[in-house]
Amino acid sequence: MKVGYILGQFPKLSETFILNEILELIRRGHDVYIFSLFNSKENIVQPEVEEYRVLERTYYPPSYHKLCIELARFDRLLFYRNRRKINKFYCIAVARHFSKIAEKLGLDVLHAHFANEPTFTAMLMSKLTEIPFTFTAHAFDIFVDPDVKALKERMENASAIIAISEYNKKYLQSIYNNKRIFVVRACPNLEKLNKIKRVPEQFRILTVGRLVEKKGIKYGILAMREVVKEFPEVQYIIVGSGPQSAELKKLTKSLGLENNVRFLGAVDGRTLMKEFSKAAVFILPCVKAKNGDMDGIPVALMEAMFLQIPVISTNISGIPELIENGKEGFLVEPENVNQLANILKILLKDKNLRKKLGENGKKKIEKEFNIYKEAEKLIEIWKRTKK
Repeated sequence: MKVGYILGQFPKLSETFILNEILELIRRGHDVYIFSLFNSKENIVQPEVEEYRVLERTYYPPSYHKLCIELARFDRLLFYRNRRKINKFYCIAVARHFSKIAEKLGLDVLHAHFANEPTFTAMLMSKLTEIPFTFTAHAFDIFVDPDVKALKERMENASAIIAISEYNKKYLQSIYNNKRIFVVRACPNLEKLNKIKRVPEQFRILTVGRLVEKKGIKYGILAMREVVKEFPEVQYIIVGSGPQSAELKKLTKSLGLENNVRFLGAVDGRTLMKEFSKAAVFILPCVKAKNGDMDGIPVALMEAMFLQIPVISTNISGIPELIENGKEGFLVEPENVNQLANILKILLKDKNLRKKLGENGKKKIEKEFNIYKEAEKLIEIWKRTKK
């Protein structure tokens, strides 16, 4: 099949799950082309982008479409009062440009990730080209200040709607209930993970994620205050960057944990795999942010589970679909620092429990969160949309 992916920004380090999906399709012999609404400004790029020469398949808007951004800079008040209108104007211009390319490529289907601007652009491209479109809804795009009327319109026009969890599927059905909503999991790159040789260090705890409120990293740091009383040698490694960086570092210092908590920032793929290889426990104490944002099912948790690292997270959103409490890992109440600290201490003490949870976690990923199986689901959905 010839598939056009409409994305907000490509490549993007925090959206490796999209790259994993694209690469699996390419490995299966499908022609995949990427239409990125904005140029990537990130310095670190996943090595697979170069390995598979993905940028040679990627299209960006021409420079004159910067008009919308310039308008926003010129009149910030207009921008903040009418952000959706500005974005809409931009997407219309981009869709017209991308549609000409899509027709020349002879695409069979258009697929967008995130239900906001990328999906709106895909819908417009579909109307201009008569190429069917589908989209995957994730988390912030449907939970944070959702434009329900616009989301319903996109769902009505799409040939199929993809949710990343049963939780999200039910939410989408509450907006527009039909039989064209399917669950296809966002999955880790198993091929890459299989190359990692695990040499875990007993007192090394790892978190991988953007430094944003919904990841709940603050509660991981607060839990360390209790853990170090019993395990003064513990090392809590935090990988990722984001707007909460300064706040979290300040918290760490105020608690006197500078020797136990380390911030690595955004790292390349090789460094990330090295950190996974050394971790004894992985934690991601997710919460529902004040603006309603929350994780779907974090791929970082799946990566840790496939590597047989015992995991601790929280019982929100779709996470309980991934982790059965006490079987593949542990689930705690969001913001419950004592609960998190107590379970961490149990895991640090009990090597056999860590081993058991790790083995169960890998089995769960292989059976239910397997990129090979999920890619096949997506292909079957697209086959039914072809005109």
